[in-house]
Amino acid sequence: MKLLDIVRGELGGCHPRLHFFQGFVALLPAEGFIRLRPRLYRLGGVRLGHGTVLSGRLRLTGAGPVTRRLIIGARCYLNENITFNLGGEVVLEDHVSVGMECLFITNTHELGAPDFRAGTVHAKPIRVGRGAWLGARVTVLPGVTIGAGAVIAAGAVVAKDVPPNVLAGGVPAKVIRELPSGFQAVEKQP
Repeated sequence: MKLLDIVRGELGGCHPRLHFFQGFVALLPAEGFIRLRPRLYRLGGVRLGHGTVLSGRLRLTGAGPVTRRLIIGARCYLNENITFNLGGEVVLEDHVSVGMECLFITNTHELGAPDFRAGTVHAKPIRVGRGAWLGARVTVLPGVTIGAGAVIAAGAVVAKDVPPNVLAGGVPAKVIRELPSGFQAVEKQP
């Protein structure tokens, strides 16, 4: 029985259905099949809204039912090599754009005793509001909410909430300036 418990514990992070369809995604060339990838991830159990496209493979980490903890809205664009640590829920609302190699981390630790500082693990959710844009290599830390229409500059580490309709950047990310709010149609140049 003890061996069986160990095996169960070690395999707790395995997600056979997801891995099966990720195998197909891995065979697809980057920048191609951006509409097929979401269909394969849906078959693997990931919730992706209508019209969302993926330029590359997603990396989903965490124990238990990770696919239930990721919700991606409609008409989102996710670039390649994005990692979601799914100890807690991550929600990307509609029309969110995520640059390449972004990292969403939901697990954090309590501060432990001096002989082992990384104490008990806790998961905190992440939420990215409608229309937000995260540049390349942005890291979003546990418990953060990024407001609707916010833009996060490439390479930023978002450690606290970001209000709607601002440009934020840096390590740690800070508000740089406010952005216009409200819908504005973009005119195409001839």
